[in-house]
Amino acid sequence: MKTVTFIIILILISYCGFTQENDKIKVKGFIDTYHAVRIDNPNDFMASRSRFRGELEKVNGNSYFFVSINALHNNVLPELSKIQFREAYMEYTGNTWGFKAGRQIIIWGKADGLKVTDVISPMDLTEFLAQDYDDIRMPVNGIVFSKFSKNWELDLVCVPVFESYILPGTNNPWGMDYAELGLVEDEALTPDFKLTNIEYGGKLSFYLSGIDFDISALNTWNKAPVYSYYINDSTDIMHIRPEHHRLGFVGAGFSKSLSAFIIKGESAFYFDKKFSPKPKNYEAGLLESNSINYLLGIDWYPGNEWTITGQFSDEYILEYSNENALNEHTYISTLGVSKKLLHSTLSLSTFGYFGLNEGDFFNRTSADYSLSDNIHAMIGYDWFRGDSGVFGRYNKNSQMWVKAKFSF
Repeated sequence: MKTVTFIIILILISYCGFTQENDKIKVKGFIDTYHAVRIDNPNDFMASRSRFRGELEKVNGNSYFFVSINALHNNVLPELSKIQFREAYMEYTGNTWGFKAGRQIIIWGKADGLKVTDVISPMDLTEFLAQDYDDIRMPVNGIVFSKFSKNWELDLVCVPVFESYILPGTNNPWGMDYAELGLVEDEALTPDFKLTNIEYGGKLSFYLSGIDFDISALNTWNKAPVYSYYINDSTDIMHIRPEHHRLGFVGAGFSKSLSAFIIKGESAFYFDKKFSPKPKNYEAGLLESNSINYLLGIDWYPGNEWTITGQFSDEYILEYSNENALNEHTYISTLGVSKKLLHSTLSLSTFGYFGLNEGDFFNRTSADYSLSDNIHAMIGYDWFRGDSGVFGRYNKNSQMWVKAKFSF
């Protein structure tokens, strides 16, 4: 059935390609293949996948229609091989208002690779952060209503259907095998599909000379699960249960240009956020507290096609309890450097996350060479270090990878 569906989709895309000039339909997309090998023993393949992405868009006056389709074959994790709609939405833009409805990626915030207010679209962590960030961010089924003028824009968001992070399974080299820890993982506790569980919020943005800033508020759910523990009375075995709970925040952000620099920042105050306890304190259940998450960053463009970026973020848990599995402050910083060479046909880049509490880090260094306008060849190294922390837990997963991409 999937094969038949895919053939039909290809026929439709091909047909649209032949009629695009008359009907104002544009067809584009890419084919890419990516393969990664673990540096440490047993030197196994961490990833081996190939993908077709087809994108179709049509403009008709103030109306816009967009569909993107993924066809993925995964050799390391065959269960992830699939054909799916990634995005499918309609959009209308008038003189002072508009809307966008359907499956779409909703991006809030100013940060690069860190989430402060950008929490509407969940993340695909099947390979943790060892993917392009555009592939990590997931679409949601939602409606965005916009009202705007020259210097401001109000976006009202409604997401009827809850979607959580995609986490790696136990047969995945990026996954956690709870059985090895003597734990049984239960099915996740997720919100029911009903009117009272919709996500809703809004963002008001201002675009002034040399500075942009926004304020936002959202009534949502924690897309990344928190974990509770309990002991099964009949088996005397400890269970771990992923849970999702209501979460609200108010936030603000700004971006200010100063010559060759862009200064940016974000902050969010989270209400009644749930936190996992330490396993030894499992009887306390989930902990609830307000928290403050903030970020400051700088982008520097010194010329000659150099780009240097840096960020510092902190999540501060108010009314902190020592039973909490997290630190009172969770400090993460990032540093990125990129340079284009050979008439911009070669791009060299490195981007690193640093967990300042535990001294762990993750760095991705890569080279991207444009063989032609359509074909890119890439090679890179993902480096994990640390004895603990969110990045240190993958210290055996450092890998070399190659990627090739043809765009059409």
